[in-house]
Amino acid sequence: MYALICFDRPDSAPLRNAHRGAHMQFLEANADRIVFGGPLKNKPDGDSTGAIIVVDCATRKDAEEFVAGDPFYKGGVYESVAVRAFKQVFPRK
Repeated sequence: MYALICFDRPDSAPLRNAHRGAHMQFLEANADRIVFGGPLKNKPDGDSTGAIIVVDCATRKDAEEFVAGDPFYKGGVYESVAVRAFKQVFPRK
C-alpha cells in the first residue's frame, strides 16, 4: 500500500474546477485500487489544497504510475506529490 500526498499549486482552484469531472471519473474507474482518499483543506469548509489517496499498489512504481494517470496531476493542479509506503494499522483489517 502507498499513500499519495498531493499538494496543490497556489491559486489552482480554476485548474481544479476544470479537471474535476475527469478526476472523479478516474477515481471511479480505479475504485478497486483506492483504500481511502479525500481532499486536504485549511478549514473544514474551505477550498481544497491537495489530497491524500491511499492506494493498494504492490510497488512504488505502480503507485507513481497511478498518480501519473490522475487528471489533476496531468492537468497541473498538483504542485508536488509525495509517494510513501503505507501500513494500515486502524481500522484493523
